[in-house]
Amino acid sequence: MDGCAIGARYRGTLLFVVVVLVMGTGYVAIRVGTETVPPTVLAALRFDTSAMVLLPYAFVSGRWRPRTISDVIAIFVLGELVLAGTVGFLFVGQQYTTTAIAAVVMGLGPVVTASIASLLVPDERLSATDAIGILLGFVGVTVVAHPSPTGILAGETVGIAFVLCAVLSSSLGGVLLSRLETGLSVASLTGWGALFGGLTLHLVSAGFGASLGTIEWTPVSIGALVYLAVVVGIVGYAALLVLLAEVGPTRTSLTSIASPGVAIVVGWLLLGEAVTTPTLVGLLVVAGGFAVLHRTSIGEMVVTAGFRPDRS
Repeated sequence: MDGCAIGARYRGTLLFVVVVLVMGTGYVAIRVGTETVPPTVLAALRFDTSAMVLLPYAFVSGRWRPRTISDVIAIFVLGELVLAGTVGFLFVGQQYTTTAIAAVVMGLGPVVTASIASLLVPDERLSATDAIGILLGFVGVTVVAHPSPTGILAGETVGIAFVLCAVLSSSLGGVLLSRLETGLSVASLTGWGALFGGLTLHLVSAGFGASLGTIEWTPVSIGALVYLAVVVGIVGYAALLVLLAEVGPTRTSLTSIASPGVAIVVGWLLLGEAVTTPTLVGLLVVAGGFAVLHRTSIGEMVVTAGFRPDRS
């Protein structure tokens, strides 16, 4: 293996670690921020801040203005489903459940994406083994939720339901976005999406009576907002896109399985959240479903002993 290949391999590994750490700690930042800031307001402000950074950069870089119907549709899908829908539901859900549980449920994303793609994309058909992998994923979430007939409307169950809505919104948006061709730069597409996603969440906040004037800003909540907007929303997202280009979609999607582990540890260390047996077992079952669903690509990864610069 020559020096360039080794460098590409370790660059992919480094990017993977960065994305997992940023995503995992992001769940903790959400939990901290929503203690004093209404969740939809916090989510809206996150996107406002990201848009203020990304759109000027896109303007300077060029190709920032949407020019085709496909550009407009891509902005709408990204802003309303991938950003506003996903983050809005997630932020609300985390008010009722722990960071560990929210992260494990969000780890169901690749499984749900495969299910939606099989329905909407003609070439994406599921085999019987794929169906088993999807079933395992949902069994894992059920283990985490461990619902009972008497507690179906309990706070934690409601929180998990909101996080599942976030997963559905993200997965549907991701599948639709993958079918669209746009000439917009990544910064431009993300900036416009953040702008309109933030506007939607501001409208939702106003509809529920939440306003900026009622927020009790503290150094901790301000820090959480900056972390979510800059570190998670810009640095983490950029690292995720570069990782996708470096190692391909299957290996990149492993971040959604690894990041709950970071969330569990950091939530325990910083917030004192209890780590329960159902949460750990559920994470393992969800990871098992992912492994079954992507068994071919994972087998190739094992054979090649790690990341490679080519796509899976």
